Amino acid sequence: MSPKKVTLLMMVFLLAIGLYQYSRPLPVIKPTTNFSQPQTSPAVNLPWPAYGQGALGAKGYGVLATHGQQKPVPIASITKVVTALAVLKEKPLAKGEKGPNITINSDDVAIYNEYVSQGGSVTSIAKGSQISEYDGLQSMLIPSSNNMAATVAKWAFGSVDNYVKYANQMLADMGFKQTRVDEASGFSVNSVSTATELIKLGEIALANEVIAEIVKKATVNLPVAGEVRNINWLLGTEGVIGIKTGNTNEAGGCLLFAAQKTIFGQPIILIGVILGAPDRNQAITDSREILQSVEDGFEKVPVVKKGRSLGTYKTPWDTKSELIASDELAVLVWKGSTISPILKAQTISAPKLAGTHVGEIYIAYGEQQKTVPVELKNDLAGPGWHWRLSR
Repeated sequence: MSPKKVTLLMMVFLLAIGLYQYSRPLPVIKPTTNFSQPQTSPAVNLPWPAYGQGALGAKGYGVLATHGQQKPVPIASITKVVTALAVLKEKPLAKGEKGPNITINSDDVAIYNEYVSQGGSVTSIAKGSQISEYDGLQSMLIPSSNNMAATVAKWAFGSVDNYVKYANQMLADMGFKQTRVDEASGFSVNSVSTATELIKLGEIALANEVIAEIVKKATVNLPVAGEVRNINWLLGTEGVIGIKTGNTNEAGGCLLFAAQKTIFGQPIILIGVILGAPDRNQAITDSREILQSVEDGFEKVPVVKKGRSLGTYKTPWDTKSELIASDELAVLVWKGSTISPILKAQTISAPKLAGTHVGEIYIAYGEQQKTVPVELKNDLAGPGWHWRLSR
């Protein structure tokens, strides 16, 4: 073979290799990130009373703080919240409906007389009179009528025993492990729960429009009984919107309360519980102190600021671009909580223009879920021909 042909073949060979090198796919580029987890301030000490047990939570947040040993104890008339939920599950009402009428019979009069003899809370009834399902619920939830709780449960389920079976199964299905009822009113020491589980009960109850509407009323007019007042004198102060008091010799004073607050510009519904107070008034008084202190327990944590550098894409041909947050991300948290935002940055190829979406920062805290896009700060240039050929 002549030297010219050899040279030509070598040139063709080198050209082929060059074309192959040049046309090979570019490597993908993984970012090096420097995103750090934000820290919250130390938890605050709420002014819990020395007695009993308590808990504070918020809708969408779950339990935020607890006090005392969380073991099942009598919950007195807070039991009526379970009764109302069970009745409305069996005999649903839409908001604004009164529902069917319940005719008061001799059994209902006997129930009334029994609670009177035991010193329980009652509302007046008359044999042959009628009360709507809605007014029956109002009677048990506002003046805390023991006799009407039993009457409404008997009407809805055929007997109080049937109600007890239904309610305990309902609680189990809802995931309650330490809450059970022994009758409809809470007069029994065997109707028990813990402060932490009552936070969950309060949130479920307030999600029911009928219950939420009833428990925020200060007064109501009932058949036969006339005007009755809500036992919870905290209602309407400190943002309180319900939900149920309780008091027996064995349970002491109990209160499941809810309040609507605006904290750092964000509306939030707080739910709290105090169990085992010397009496009902003490439970209400101490709940007010908790509510007056609760705003100090929250803070708005800046997860990331707009434009903050979160890392770098660096190419093998020595060009680079920062990845930055395209907006600010902050979350309202309870002090002392752990929050764990996640940076999800994509593997990319070049070239890419500034502003290209390359991932996101995601955070979930309670029911809060927030996302901020991550983008390139500047253009990420592709390689020159010399790098393509010499790689």
